[in-house]
Amino acid sequence: MNEWEKCQKRFPQRTTLTTEETHHISIFFSDHFAATNKGQCFLFAYFEEIVLWSGGPRHLWCYLEDNNLISEDLTVKYLDKEYIDNLQIFKGTGQYEGKEVQYSTKRNCWTYLNNQTVHFHGTSASETPESPVDDDTACVEEILERTYTIVSSAIQKLQTISQPNSPAIQASTRPQPTQASSLPTPPISKGKQTAPVPP
Repeated sequence: MNEWEKCQKRFPQRTTLTTEETHHISIFFSDHFAATNKGQCFLFAYFEEIVLWSGGPRHLWCYLEDNNLISEDLTVKYLDKEYIDNLQIFKGTGQYEGKEVQYSTKRNCWTYLNNQTVHFHGTSASETPESPVDDDTACVEEILERTYTIVSSAIQKLQTISQPNSPAIQASTRPQPTQASSLPTPPISKGKQTAPVPP
């Protein structure tokens, strides 16, 4: 049983998160829950195999094992955060050039609300991480190129076979006219003879 499972077992009195508590949960937390202990509500989160807890939205997050404040700034997880205005650390939202953007933890990049990747000034396509969609597209393009090459090669081979280039090949593939000497000759009759009688 890992530490997260032990935490869940230790605090079985679960409560539904309020809207305010939901805003205190980071998009980088892989799991979370709220529970009561001695009449007080606590939030628990699982972050990179570490169990965290908080007394609620007006409290900071602490490590469950030693109650120290988390040393890792959650903003370090956001790539290109310097381009984002009004960054909402827990929700992973903000604005870029006046447009609403959100951070995709699956693609590890900023996207517009229509899921298109944000390309920042001063970053090239090679600097931005590739998304799984981009990987799939590249894979499909490679398959199509290989298929095109194979089919083109097969067509050329078939054309070569069906349209011979040399006259010698053309002559040998045409049927030759039959010559009279090559036909079998019927037996020559020497007059009327009686056929032998069968025994």
